[in-house]
Amino acid sequence: MTKTVAIIGAGRVGGSVGYLLKRAGYRIVGIAARSQASADAAAAFIGEGKATIDAARAAEQAAIVFITTPDRSIQDVCGKIAAAGAFKQGALVIHMSGAHSLDLLAAAEQAGAFRAVLHPLQSLASREQGIRTLPGSFFRIEAEPEALAAAKDIVQALGGQELALPKWTSDKDSAALYHAGAVAVSNYFVALIDYGLKFYGSLGADKQEALKAVLPLIKGTLQNMETLGTTGALTGPIARGDVATIKGHLDAMRERTPELVGLYKELAKQTVLVARDKGSISQETVEELLKLLQ
Repeated sequence: MTKTVAIIGAGRVGGSVGYLLKRAGYRIVGIAARSQASADAAAAFIGEGKATIDAARAAEQAAIVFITTPDRSIQDVCGKIAAAGAFKQGALVIHMSGAHSLDLLAAAEQAGAFRAVLHPLQSLASREQGIRTLPGSFFRIEAEPEALAAAKDIVQALGGQELALPKWTSDKDSAALYHAGAVAVSNYFVALIDYGLKFYGSLGADKQEALKAVLPLIKGTLQNMETLGTTGALTGPIARGDVATIKGHLDAMRERTPELVGLYKELAKQTVLVARDKGSISQETVEELLKLLQ
């Protein structure tokens, strides 16, 4: 397969991927966006590729077509390109949505192209950040057999690694579970930190100042997880089996911040299970803590 690439959807993901693939020796031949200004900006960032608002025109030049539009548009865009006869026979058509499987690219398959999904376990806030953080990231690789080698080559060119998923089945439930995990560790992590800051807010702390104060704790915890894994990194009152401290937290929250009690208890229940797996508390303590948290 020749290394000619079209990027359909020239936002953060498309721009980052195009830049990295060009750097790795792929040739970006077409870049399509909803506006000419967006396509031009992406082409300038990537450093090559003809910018256009015509997705079919961009795709017909390429052996590899990335559809990096918002998830809700992938199927429709793929269908329009296929209807225009713009997918080359044997082309590789890729989307990068973590929440979906190959089914969004059914029109490409019907047009004689092969399909793949390459999803990075990474949060891309900008193109500039993307070219720094995609290398070293793990990717979910889902591809038809004829496209698997080329898909793996692309991930390697992006500097990524494959996440092995031996129980994966190409269906909506596998994709949803995979994506839920990514949402939990990224989006819900942000929400969890915001939740934690509310405790300091209840004591009058400025939110941004409180965030600065807890960032060293967050970074230290992440470093511990990287070194020791999640169970090994767990510290604190539940890991010690300190039931009285947890009871004190709940009593104070019911008195001063009752709106924070529900999530605290749910998080504490999960933490009890981690402590149990770590072996730092007895089964008796597990039961005592879970009873307290009901």
